[in-house]
Amino acid sequence: DEVVETYNPERAIAIVVNPKTGEVLGLSNRPSFNPNKRDVTNYSNDAISSRFEPGSTMKIFTLAAAIEEGVYNGNETFQSGRYKVYSDTVSDHNNGQGWGTITFDEGVRRSSNVAFSILARDKIGTERFYQYLVDFGFDQPTGIDLPDEVNSAIRYDAEIEKVTTSFGQGTAVTPIQQVQAATAIANDGVMMQPHVIQKIVDPESNETIKENTPKIAGEPISSETAEKVLDILETVVEDGTGRSFAIEGYQIAGKTGTAQIPSPEGGYMKGWGNNIYSFIGFAPKDDPELIVYT
Repeated sequence: DEVVETYNPERAIAIVVNPKTGEVLGLSNRPSFNPNKRDVTNYSNDAISSRFEPGSTMKIFTLAAAIEEGVYNGNETFQSGRYKVYSDTVSDHNNGQGWGTITFDEGVRRSSNVAFSILARDKIGTERFYQYLVDFGFDQPTGIDLPDEVNSAIRYDAEIEKVTTSFGQGTAVTPIQQVQAATAIANDGVMMQPHVIQKIVDPESNETIKENTPKIAGEPISSETAEKVLDILETVVEDGTGRSFAIEGYQIAGKTGTAQIPSPEGGYMKGWGNNIYSFIGFAPKDDPELIVYT
């Protein structure tokens, strides 16, 4: 409500999950409605029924893949700014200016598209990277116990699509798919299926009609990789694009996302505010009890 009042977005989503169990502790969308008035303007549960190009929150999983493959060296340097993919060019978010020759760790902190293009194409390899998309569950719905969940739309035919997917452009996923994948980062590499209902009890007989127990959805990375990803993502909050998400007294790890919105005329919408802004946060960093997506 405060976000809506302050920034007046067209829509807003927030999800809070226990990464150890997959329990959804909170989930909300705006616009919302008063069930007594039935003043419904948004009939979708956007957290599970909308898919969009996620932007740089997707870099979390590219980073994890590179570390798991043993090809990530945070002290290695690269030339930021622009990266050629045949006739196409990937540009960093400061209009391709970049920041000169920087380390990959700095590339993560600055959310360099070029850094993640190099990781996906030159270090991991695009075919191997696709397997990580599958391992992280991005190729199918999570199976959350809510109606009308939609699946992703992975665009992975052209060479440029294989590269842009690594930094969250082209391929569209749902918020809940990202949250499920993030549980692997927060839970020692073990990915948990999200669920809303803990149990349903008949009020008359006190019989348990339905009960959800934690369900493993996959193990895409090792616990060592998960720990390293969290260490790096903490620096994003301390000294990178996620500084505004720092909370005094708490260890926060996380990644920001600023996604472009496809235009009906082709390409992407331009101008102030024509973006999807997001953040995936983990707290406390050393042993996360919460994942927050907003």
